[in-house]
Amino acid sequence: MKKFSILIISLIMASGFAFSQNIIIQMDEEVSSLAQSIHEKLIEKNAGKIVIGQFTYNEGIIPLSTYWINQLTGELANIAQRNYLIFSAGNSNDAQWMITGEIVQVSGIIRIYTRLIRLSDRTIDAVYYSNFYRNDISDMFTASSSGAQSSSQSSAASDIYEPDDWDSPVEYVIGANSNAAVLNRAITPDDEDFFLLIPDRDGRLTIETTGSIDTYMYLYDYETEEELADNDDGGTGANARISYNVEAGVAYIAIVQGYSSSTSGSYGFRAYLTVREDSSGWNNPITHEVSENEESADAVNYTITRGFENYYLIVPAVSGRVTIETTGRTDTYMELYDADTRELLDQNDDGGTNYNARIRFSAAAGGRYIVMVKGYSSNTTGAYGFRAFYAGNNLAAADQYEPDDDPAFAKTLQIGVTQERTFHSGNDVDWIQFQITSAGRYVINARGVNSNRLDTYIELYNSSLNVIAEDDDGGDSLSSRLSVNLNTGIYYLKVWCLDEEPNQGYTVNISAQ
Repeated sequence: MKKFSILIISLIMASGFAFSQNIIIQMDEEVSSLAQSIHEKLIEKNAGKIVIGQFTYNEGIIPLSTYWINQLTGELANIAQRNYLIFSAGNSNDAQWMITGEIVQVSGIIRIYTRLIRLSDRTIDAVYYSNFYRNDISDMFTASSSGAQSSSQSSAASDIYEPDDWDSPVEYVIGANSNAAVLNRAITPDDEDFFLLIPDRDGRLTIETTGSIDTYMYLYDYETEEELADNDDGGTGANARISYNVEAGVAYIAIVQGYSSSTSGSYGFRAYLTVREDSSGWNNPITHEVSENEESADAVNYTITRGFENYYLIVPAVSGRVTIETTGRTDTYMELYDADTRELLDQNDDGGTNYNARIRFSAAAGGRYIVMVKGYSSNTTGAYGFRAFYAGNNLAAADQYEPDDDPAFAKTLQIGVTQERTFHSGNDVDWIQFQITSAGRYVINARGVNSNRLDTYIELYNSSLNVIAEDDDGGDSLSSRLSVNLNTGIYYLKVWCLDEEPNQGYTVNISAQ
């Protein structure tokens, strides 16, 4: 162990630090005794893998922290007949125990706390401490021999993980919750820190920084190098924080830098995965049947959880026009994909009733389609319904009022009488003529025969064929409704459908209000 100590002393002194050899000997003896105590505890616990974490001072990493970690790692690594493996904090895959700690100052005494933590539940199993006089080791509290910061500031020295870049990032093992271990690092001017993250399950990944410096963060797909998200002050204070839905086994890179090129200081990095056990993902979507028509399509109830998405697999039995939609009062957003190529086919926000999403597409028999549903905003929660059905495959035949695609062929509608008509194609237009014999306020309605899901549109013209009013969804849901004051005279009504393939007829009527 002596050679290891001499090497560390030489490195520190080469950096400009000067202190007595006696305090170094005292520190080494303390670490040696500490390592033996921890070793006995690890043997007792039959530990398999342990990780050496950081020892922080005021949330920063100072030379004393680095020295203590290196000495402790060396002492443990050189103990004979140990039955456990030792990893650094950046490579702690499947570790069961963590050794970490904190440096505090009380009335001129420096106390280094060392904790043995069970990672499965974050239980503190043992705590040790070592005391030193502040004056004896004061030089180990500065970042460099010149221009050093005070002990209340974070160190601006490069940390033990440098150099790191895209090709050699620091691997961080993602935690199971917000109590995940913090990896302490330092930012220097124009510095960037790279972290490799590989989730073992689908879920919501949260990455964040801690500490007092102003950080900025990016998240990338490691293989494609696509930027997925970025953030400035989404965390506490000036810290960065990103939440993103990730897939199991996919490699991601988080990059942390100072907000400005001159930012320097220490910070902490943490990543954890939130998994909803009952949630669906791309690789485990909920299979949903396509109903024969809208009338037989019952909506299945689901819940949107803040920050999560639900996935559905649609495999149509026959080719045809399929409608997928949400129901309820929750503001939903929907995307449609080819399940095999992952190509985005369509997306929709409020195409359905109120804030519900709705997509119509031409489906191939046996084709595999993935539907993703989420809240409109990242904070949306609530219940909603989901359904899928064939629509628009059998357009109605032309009605008895055809041809009426031009004002010259407009058919008459009596006030107070309801006519049932059809759109025999997606671009069918119906012109209607009516006469007002008593001036007053009148209501004009056009809605689907079977439901208010037919997207009708009406325009009202005077006898000179000038538009005087129009409406899209003034009635229930997608139905049209106008309420207007009319003088006596002849008027024309133009009615058409905004759906590409209308799947039901409509009724139209005019009544005095």
